[in-house]
Amino acid sequence: MPVKAILWMVGAALSMAAGLPAGAQAVYKCGPRSYSQHPCSQRVVNTADAPVLRKANPRGSDVRRVEQNRALAQSTRRLPGETAQEFQLRRHRATLLRSDRDECARLDTRIPLEQARMKSPMEEEVRSAEGALSASKKRFQDLRC
Repeated sequence: MPVKAILWMVGAALSMAAGLPAGAQAVYKCGPRSYSQHPCSQRVVNTADAPVLRKANPRGSDVRRVEQNRALAQSTRRLPGETAQEFQLRRHRATLLRSDRDECARLDTRIPLEQARMKSPMEEEVRSAEGALSASKKRFQDLRC
């Protein structure tokens, strides 16, 4: 047989083979780099029941930042009639957390009251005032009021 005839028959056979449907099988992706001929799990996922992820509220941090900036701006100006020591104290406390500032203000009121109780004629009240005064002073130091 001539070479041309053989090439023609091979070409015809290849074109007929290309026209036949391929025996394709289903392929399942089971992970980032693994595939399988069988489903990876029998679990059915209902996306309607899936939880919706929410972003954190960015305004919460913005509000906190604005409040801190306002407190710092107020602390840089000396108020009329304010002594230098009062100004330094207010400026220092502006850098504290709001809850710590509030507690420092309460301690500012409590410590003089406990000191006044120390002058009581009753021994029991003096001992009670000593304990409360030492606890208040320790907390005052811990907060760096």
